Amino acid sequence: MKKLLSILALAVFGLSFTSCIFFHENNTSNNSNNGNNNTTITIPEQYKDFYNYPTGKQNSKGTLTLENQINFEVLVFTSTVEPQNYIGTIPAASSITVKLDAGKFYNIVAVQKEVYDEKKEQAAQTTKLAYYSDTQAYTVSVSPENLVGDGKWIFNNSTNYWVSIEHTDGSGNTFAVIAPNARRVVVPMKSGKTYDYKIVYKQELKYNNVVMALVDKSLKYQNDTAYFNTSNNFQFETDLSLENDTSTYDDLLPSVQFTNATKKTLRIYNGNIQLSNFGEINDEEYVLGAGDTAFFTGFKENSSSTSLGIRSTAWDGLQSCTEDITFEKGKVYLVTLKNLGTDETPVFEWVVTEKNAIEVYK
Repeated sequence: MKKLLSILALAVFGLSFTSCIFFHENNTSNNSNNGNNNTTITIPEQYKDFYNYPTGKQNSKGTLTLENQINFEVLVFTSTVEPQNYIGTIPAASSITVKLDAGKFYNIVAVQKEVYDEKKEQAAQTTKLAYYSDTQAYTVSVSPENLVGDGKWIFNNSTNYWVSIEHTDGSGNTFAVIAPNARRVVVPMKSGKTYDYKIVYKQELKYNNVVMALVDKSLKYQNDTAYFNTSNNFQFETDLSLENDTSTYDDLLPSVQFTNATKKTLRIYNGNIQLSNFGEINDEEYVLGAGDTAFFTGFKENSSSTSLGIRSTAWDGLQSCTEDITFEKGKVYLVTLKNLGTDETPVFEWVVTEKNAIEVYK
């Protein structure tokens, strides 16, 4: 059965690419791109087409850390579980650092290696959005389940937006993240079950011609239910499209351009929820360095700037914005935070200025 989801009216990660030399002779690989001593290994047959296996795009100078939270080896990819998208293998309960093309958002997809070895495309996946920057460090946690999905959820995205297929339980977890204009993305799911989900369209925003953030389109949500049983041959297809899309900035949810003038590393919050340049994050690490400026999204229309706050290891607790301005859709709020006191006795000065999104992101 094919479910066509069409909605009226009109949804961030970066790096410089380091080439990796791959030799595929007699199934051996000579890996030397990450500064380690050259070693020659035998590549298993099932990985012979993987990009630069087993190193992938690991690089000690990268800014994106991938953290494995389970006691099994994990294979990690961008976009989809395909050999050419392979970026590394994470040992059990460990982490790796990778280097990707900068100024881009990525869908980080992880599967348990043991399950993939047995069932390949049926291995259960976890997906996380990430933004790669040469200067902004970020940590993404992955924890794919030890499951085999004999059902297929197929996505076709005919829009220019990132689309997040999210749980409806408020957990912030996602079933899948679909890149702009991606066709026939297959996500394995357990058969015999139904899944309530929400579709969220996210627009890439450029500042000085560089992609800097993803912001939800305020009118682009839709809830539905996917099911996998004999009536649809255990396949559920979702077509993602927008009719009469005008691609304006007027229905963007509020975003914040935050300048850290405190001389301390900060984490940015909306209430008790940590934010990044693509919205709320769970089990991730995204910080704003001293003197840096970055964009943060995940704010709701008609909320107050007093919900904006920061945390730092230099000070105890959450420090909330003292300026009270109502956040409106289609707007960007330029926020500067200074500490006019000392580390021991801070005196914070918040300055908040409102601008139209089209003025900032054009």
